[in-house]
Amino acid sequence: MSNLKLRLLIILGAIWRQRYVILIPIMILPFVGFGVSKMAPPKYDAHTSMLIQETAKMNPFLEDIAVSTMLKDRINALRTLLHSRHVLYSVATELELISSDMSAREQQEIISDLSNRLSVTQLGKDFLKISLTSNTSEGMKDTLQSVSEHFIEQLLAPERSSIQDSSDFLSIHIEKRQVELQAAEEALANYKNNNAQSTPEIQSQSLNRLASLKQNLAEKQAELAGVEKS
Repeated sequence: MSNLKLRLLIILGAIWRQRYVILIPIMILPFVGFGVSKMAPPKYDAHTSMLIQETAKMNPFLEDIAVSTMLKDRINALRTLLHSRHVLYSVATELELISSDMSAREQQEIISDLSNRLSVTQLGKDFLKISLTSNTSEGMKDTLQSVSEHFIEQLLAPERSSIQDSSDFLSIHIEKRQVELQAAEEALANYKNNNAQSTPEIQSQSLNRLASLKQNLAEKQAELAGVEKS
């Protein structure tokens, strides 16, 4: 017990001798951290999440013409697509960040800065998250919305093109079959008008009437034979 007390006294003595070394940083560092935080530029982060479902999953009839997005296997390609000049140039032009009066170098600097502040991650099988960072919150919503729209447009472009081509193909053949159907209906109507007495309905009625007459004739002949015998 005495050894424990002796050790505690030694430790307390050491702490007391170094009291200034311990207390001064505790008192100064909060103010230093506060000053650094005020001097450092603020950083804002915004993101949007999107659910991208394949058309074939929602409509099995489109399974043969739909193009699979394959998000799980294309995450690297999606990052490349997000940072592609085609998407970012369209976004910068739409937001009027660049103009035709600017030099190619200035345009490239703006596009590169926008590219560095964008990132895309996959949250799930069909979920994507696009994040945007900036030193100011002004215009982040419009920028993120424009990026999302152009990104989705390029991502679904192959599938939309395939569906559009298939739709045009089907429309052409439907119109062609419609013309042929109308021609066949007109020909049938003309035939019925020209051969009103020889249609299947009239012939069926005539055959039924003929069978009825034959039956009546047979009955009358049998009745006549009976009368003659009597």
